[in-house]
Amino acid sequence: MINFKQIVILSLVSYNCFSSDAISIMPSLSVTKYDNSLAKSLKDSGFELGVETTISNRNYLIDLTYNYTNISYKSSENLQNLSEHDLVMIGNLNYSNYAFKAGAHYLNSSEPESFRDLGTGYIGIAGVKGFNYFSKDKLSYGLDAYYSVYLSAHNDVSSSSTLFIDIMQFTPYVQYSLTINPTLRNDATFKVNAIAASQYKKSGYLSYELSDTLVYEDYYAILKICGGEMKSGVTEGGNRVINTKDLYKSSYNLRAGYYFMQDLAVDISYGINYYQEYNAATLTLFPEGQNSVGMVSLSYDY
Repeated sequence: MINFKQIVILSLVSYNCFSSDAISIMPSLSVTKYDNSLAKSLKDSGFELGVETTISNRNYLIDLTYNYTNISYKSSENLQNLSEHDLVMIGNLNYSNYAFKAGAHYLNSSEPESFRDLGTGYIGIAGVKGFNYFSKDKLSYGLDAYYSVYLSAHNDVSSSSTLFIDIMQFTPYVQYSLTINPTLRNDATFKVNAIAASQYKKSGYLSYELSDTLVYEDYYAILKICGGEMKSGVTEGGNRVINTKDLYKSSYNLRAGYYFMQDLAVDISYGINYYQEYNAATLTLFPEGQNSVGMVSLSYDY
């Protein structure tokens, strides 16, 4: 049954659909293969189905995302598949030289109490962004903040009882968009992720992201490199949440796309993550391993 809150949300979305200048829909499918070694990962493979809808005009942008994730464990562990549902709503208000962002991310996890990591979570999202223009070039800079709350989780010291665990993250960033000629543009972005997790044995984590986007006519390519340490972090502007205590060390991702026509694009990506998987049964980290992620997505604007 739809309650009053759902009616309000649907009404707002419907109003914006009719009054907006552009709507974009992007379905996606990604597949993850975890480390083959049982000494480095209990997980075997996983897949994710998602759809992202963006509603925008000159003054605002609303991003609505749903993702379904299913992860299977290695057969020798006799663990049931893990399923997760992610719902994300982020709104942006744009002005001439700055913008504001606010939103929420709800993550529902099927983790059993007997093998609980962080489980279901609620994430608040806020951000501010500034712009400076230099002829055809653009300098962007800003700060995103994420507050993650897990109401029935375990810390990394004991699994005897469930706890309220909260995690704070600040992500400052800077981006420079260089227009080389009418058909060629390059965007370089640098981010720092600072995470405070007071209930963990180590309460602070620092990581960075460096990405470069090259756009040529109807083609584009994105290279992203990450390093440092990230645990239970938030990425991609709030659309991705790591609701585990896995310790991520570095990653490399390459994404390429092509616009078949003005309103239709397809892209593929492949990435490798180097990390230490968290074992919720023993409250320890495995030796460093890796997983690989492949994704394909479509984007249609109308």
